[in-house]
Amino acid sequence: MSWHVDDQVWQAYVGGRLDAAAEASVDTHVARCAECRATARRNAPAATAERVWADVRATITVPAPSAPVRLLRRLGARDDDLVALSGADSLLVPWAVAVGFAVACACLVGLAGLGPVNQHTVFLAAAPLGPVLAIVAAYDALDPLRELAAPTPYSKLRLALLRACAALAVALPSTAAIGLVVPAMEDLAWVWLAPSFGLTLGALVLLTWWDAKVAGAMVCALWTGLVVVVRTNGTVDPLTEPLAQAGFVAAGLVLAGALVLRTSTLRLQGGEL
Repeated sequence: MSWHVDDQVWQAYVGGRLDAAAEASVDTHVARCAECRATARRNAPAATAERVWADVRATITVPAPSAPVRLLRRLGARDDDLVALSGADSLLVPWAVAVGFAVACACLVGLAGLGPVNQHTVFLAAAPLGPVLAIVAAYDALDPLRELAAPTPYSKLRLALLRACAALAVALPSTAAIGLVVPAMEDLAWVWLAPSFGLTLGALVLLTWWDAKVAGAMVCALWTGLVVVVRTNGTVDPLTEPLAQAGFVAAGLVLAGALVLRTSTLRLQGGEL
């Protein structure tokens, strides 16, 4: 080096009196000059150096969590579970899908000028699929975790439920708002919950065989087809009767058992969660 940082410049640098260009010049020079690095250590106050390195270590070892992760922490999620979820691309994707689908569904049901029967049909066809689409979007966004989860001892069932709960944290309130804010939907405001319970667990089971898009398409096609078939009799009231609601819950419990079985016996050749 043909020059070195003198004491006067060091004092200005430490005191923060250099302009941006001069400060950048000193930084660049010190990075390449061993003698000036030794001088820097003598000029920098020990307390300042320790504080700077403490901030660096904190930034590297404990990065600031994203907004969705902070929200899940407030809801009581454990730190190790948050680490698993934060390894994904984003939790905002399923949340955006849930809110966007709820808004679109509310506009269609409330503003399309449908008659009462058609209004109920559209609502029952669409509302139970809100949580399903959120979970499908979550698995699509969280797809990089498949490679991490397959060879690790982390419970695949627990990871599946974590993903589902993270998506449902926004999907359920958003979907419930449809029946509460759209006029004339009060009678059906909560009947979507039972079919959605079964459909959501069905989607999780299918995700152990196929990717998110295929599983989501199969569940959506099955449910909308069922609603259309029931509607051919003139009304969708059979889907809201207690016996039908109990059937949806019972199907959901059976699918929950299937999910436990699938996640406990998965092999690398299958569709790992």
